[in-house]
Amino acid sequence: MKSIVEGPGIASGYSFRSKLKNKPNGTLKVIQLKDFVEEYTAIGDECIKIEAEGIKEKFILKEGAILFISKGQNNNAVVFKEKDAHFSYIASSALFVINIDQTKANPDYIAWYINQTPVQNYIKQNLTGTYTPTVNRKVVEYIPIQLPSLKEQIKIATLGALALKEKKIRTAILKQRENLINNQLLNYTNN
Repeated sequence: MKSIVEGPGIASGYSFRSKLKNKPNGTLKVIQLKDFVEEYTAIGDECIKIEAEGIKEKFILKEGAILFISKGQNNNAVVFKEKDAHFSYIASSALFVINIDQTKANPDYIAWYINQTPVQNYIKQNLTGTYTPTVNRKVVEYIPIQLPSLKEQIKIATLGALALKEKKIRTAILKQRENLINNQLLNYTNN
C-alpha cells in the first residue's frame, strides 16, 4: 500500500495515559473500538468528548482518513467522515489511521477492499499475540491492494455501500418479522 499513502501514511491513534472520562464541555471527540457499530462497518454517534489541550494537530482526523482496527478479531477498516462540524475527532491507539493520496485511490474503495475476505484472511494469518490479537503496522503497510481506475473504484465502493445498506435493511425486516410472529403466538396462547 506504500504507493497510495500520503503525509504521515499509516500512524497509530492517540495513546492516552489514563482512562478516558467524558467531559461534557470538551471540544474533541475520541473514536474508540466501542464506537464501531453495524458489525464494525460504521462509527456511532456516542463518541466521548475530551479537552483538546495537549493533543497535537497531527492526531486530528481529516475527512477520508481510513480507520483500521488493529486489536482484536474484527480488523475492519472504516472511512472517517465528519459527523459534527462543531468537533474535531481523534482515534484511540487501538486504531491505525491510514491517510491515502486521494488522487490515486478512493478511501471508500480502500476500506471496502480491506474488509473483503482475501485481505481479511491475509490479516488473520499475520496476527500476533494470544490474549488480544494485534495487527502490526508492517502487515497493514503490505496489504495487497488491487487498484482499478479511480472511476471504477468509486463505482465498486458505491455498490459495496449499497450491499451493506441492503443487509442492514434485511436484518431489520427479519427482526420485525420475528417480533411480529412471537407477539401473535403470545397473543394466541393468552386467549
